[in-house]
Amino acid sequence: MTTISITPNTSPKQQEQQQQQEQQTSNTTPTKRNSIVEKEIFFRVKDRVKKAKFKGTCIEDLKQLFLLKFPEFPKDVEHPFYIVEKGTGKEALICNIEDIQEYQEILVRHEYEQDTRQKSQGYTGLDKEKIVLVMVGLPARGKTYVARKICRMLNWMLVPAKVFNVGEYRRLRIGAGQPHDFFDPYNPEGIKARLHMAVAALDDMISWLHNGGRVGIYDATNSTNERRQLVEKRCQREKMNVIFVESICNDLDVVEANIKETKLLSPDYQGVDSNKAVQDFRERIAHYMKVYETVEGETTRYIKLYDVGKKIEVNNITGYIPSRVVFFLMNLHIHPRPIWLTRHGESEFNAQERIGGDSDLTERGDTYAHQLAVWISEWASKVRADGYDGEVVVWTSSLKRAIRTAQYISQPKVVMRALDEIDAGICDGMTYQEIQEKMPDERAARESDKLQYRYPRGESYEDVIQRLEPLLLELERTKLPVLIVSHQATLRCLYSYLHGKVKEECPFLNIPLHTLIQLTPKAYGCEETTFKLC
Repeated sequence: MTTISITPNTSPKQQEQQQQQEQQTSNTTPTKRNSIVEKEIFFRVKDRVKKAKFKGTCIEDLKQLFLLKFPEFPKDVEHPFYIVEKGTGKEALICNIEDIQEYQEILVRHEYEQDTRQKSQGYTGLDKEKIVLVMVGLPARGKTYVARKICRMLNWMLVPAKVFNVGEYRRLRIGAGQPHDFFDPYNPEGIKARLHMAVAALDDMISWLHNGGRVGIYDATNSTNERRQLVEKRCQREKMNVIFVESICNDLDVVEANIKETKLLSPDYQGVDSNKAVQDFRERIAHYMKVYETVEGETTRYIKLYDVGKKIEVNNITGYIPSRVVFFLMNLHIHPRPIWLTRHGESEFNAQERIGGDSDLTERGDTYAHQLAVWISEWASKVRADGYDGEVVVWTSSLKRAIRTAQYISQPKVVMRALDEIDAGICDGMTYQEIQEKMPDERAARESDKLQYRYPRGESYEDVIQRLEPLLLELERTKLPVLIVSHQATLRCLYSYLHGKVKEECPFLNIPLHTLIQLTPKAYGCEETTFKLC
């Protein structure tokens, strides 16, 4: 049916001419809907991506298509759509349907997620809990070492954590190389300057916690009740839970080793004669000892760590994260030893570029297994010549290619299912090209968020991290050298923990075949050496 618009004040003849012109236009010009071109687009909701063919004319059509692809979304809730620019990743709200191009990625905000999370009966409140771990202890007692280890563990467990070291604030804002009398408790200028730095670090930590952080680690001596009360009251006003972590070290050999290994490498003593630096630092410790007060109180929440793991005292500790911190500290030690990471030798599936499976080694893979056994044997012989035992703990996954890679090593072996490769689910045994051809939605979803993407009926990198947590604690507890023969995904997760990498880096770390990676944990990180054996 054609609708004719009649303009007032026109003659009947003019009206007839106008009607004929509009009739001709309707017969010769196709309608706008008929000219719409079908476009292939991708909807992305957090870690899920689904392909769709869009040929609508308005935002409502786009919404209906989206609900068809994601029927679990409530139909009575608005879902804003955003265009994601390729390369830059910039987002722009879609206001005009003509802005959508072929192969466009469209981001859909997960608006109902927060609402359903609040209604969920399984919600425990962990997402809202903000925790402050306040380090306490004299200098050279391992506070910073413990703080960084806790931070690394929590971040690896996908709990956002960050260390705020007051000493770094002092060096940055006042300057390194302050003499020992700057730390004298009866030096008014030093007291004022150190208090300003402590408050600056505290302010930054609280701001960070209010903007997405979960666990702030306040690293300073905090050696008096007065200073600790200042920190605790400020955090309580901000509705944050405070736990004191006190490092007590009565082993003078450990203290001396800490002074020589770490403090002499500090920016405070760059270019200073080592003997003078040691003497100055000992006098700094003496200043703190004049006013040092240990953490006490029946209602105070605290963890006391004696001689870096020999004994732990816990008071009023409840909750998931605090309990995990206590369990982690129970397994902590400072004994230096190498940790070796290696992928299995080349497998039959590697040669065919297939993922997963439980195939055997190729000839090249078997050659690498022999080379690895020779290298470990030579290392053990060398350390025995230096007076050490030479024993190595060998961990392998339960998959054939990993067990075969370790078969020629004479050291004791332990098979651990936690070290198995990431489960590829229904994609197991396929090549990436086959996945692209048969399941393009899954390939697109994996490329959009490799960390959280979960193979259908399989695992994500976050799943692998969770199942590796018990093994990680065992790795921290073990004092012997450890050789881990495993797979690319699991080794990426372990490597990211040992090096303190951010979680987003984990799925992209380079763990090549036929390469032995040696990591030696130190107070502030890991020393790395790689050996190409085949």
